[in-house]
Amino acid sequence: MNKKLIGLFAVGFIAASTSLYANGTPAPSAAAEGVEISGAVDVVTVYQHDDKDAFTGANFGGIGDFGLTNAGDRDTFGFLINEVELDLAKTFGENIRLRSDIDFTNLTNTTGAAGVRLEQAYVTANLGVGNGMEFLIGSFNAPIGNDSVDIRDNWLVSHNNTFRYLTPANTTGAKLYYAFSDLVDWHFAVVNDLNDNGFADSALPSVLNRLGFNWGEEGNKNKVGLAIGVGPENTGHNAHWDWLGDVDAMFALGDNVDLALEAAYRQTNDPTPASGISNQKAFGAVAAINYQASDVWDVTFRADWLWDLNNPALAGGASTTGTNWNGAFEGTLLGGSVGAGYAITDGAKLKMEYRFDFAAVSGPANNSDYHSLLAEFAYSF
Repeated sequence: MNKKLIGLFAVGFIAASTSLYANGTPAPSAAAEGVEISGAVDVVTVYQHDDKDAFTGANFGGIGDFGLTNAGDRDTFGFLINEVELDLAKTFGENIRLRSDIDFTNLTNTTGAAGVRLEQAYVTANLGVGNGMEFLIGSFNAPIGNDSVDIRDNWLVSHNNTFRYLTPANTTGAKLYYAFSDLVDWHFAVVNDLNDNGFADSALPSVLNRLGFNWGEEGNKNKVGLAIGVGPENTGHNAHWDWLGDVDAMFALGDNVDLALEAAYRQTNDPTPASGISNQKAFGAVAAINYQASDVWDVTFRADWLWDLNNPALAGGASTTGTNWNGAFEGTLLGGSVGAGYAITDGAKLKMEYRFDFAAVSGPANNSDYHSLLAEFAYSF
């Protein structure tokens, strides 16, 4: 790694630590003062039909975001507590800030994920470098792509397949953020790994970069982001790395119309190249357009494509789950969604979505399609 970047991380870490110690250890009553509390309640209703050739155990279609799996010729219906989120933030002086986002789920009713999950937990320090640099250490949402980790912040109820299968969602490590100007900013992160798998892969960290370009007036903002991720994520190997490239863009096509575009490439190299097995590769792309029809109604259309080009090189060595990027097969996923949102009041919104997914399989297995109807009620406070 570049010695200057290592130096910046060292300076940031020392500055954050020094500022925290300078504040001392406050009494419990003092620590509670000035704590900012926010959060959300997010409830989803879902119906999905999987055709007779659906992949048993896969998570295609609208149900995939909620831990539910597919089976041939099956209908799935349920009311799901997607999450109750509690966000806590505390500022120390002018330059130090702590934040923790805690997600609560109902194991008997939803995803099968942890009943209490720490989505984000980090400390930030503002450093007096140039226009101002932010140093962050902890667990944080990856600065990549258009979709947010929290579905209530997206146009549609379900995530696109590029977000679901290829790009990082949450990472743990340290990050620098620097705004060169109002037009250009930069995220540079050193993380345990791109998939937040803990320490199971390599003793070396991975790196995630995003260079952003932003322009336009308030209410008509445009952005383009160029992201690169790289790291040794094959289990037990410090070589034959993972590679990630992502381009995301958001364009304002007038006062009421926004266009979102994203394309990604992901590769896991075979840790035993002498075996002659191809490296694992996948491409993804998504396009979505949102029309704000009125002060309360908006409509969204989305097209989705993912191509899982090569099977994993080794059953236990892929940086995903030791299987295909999409979790089921080598081939192509095609999808489309149409949805509408209704703002009930400040902080409360109802969204509805119809989603269609088609799995085009490379090989003897049958192709399959998936039809989903989803509704989401989210209240943020």
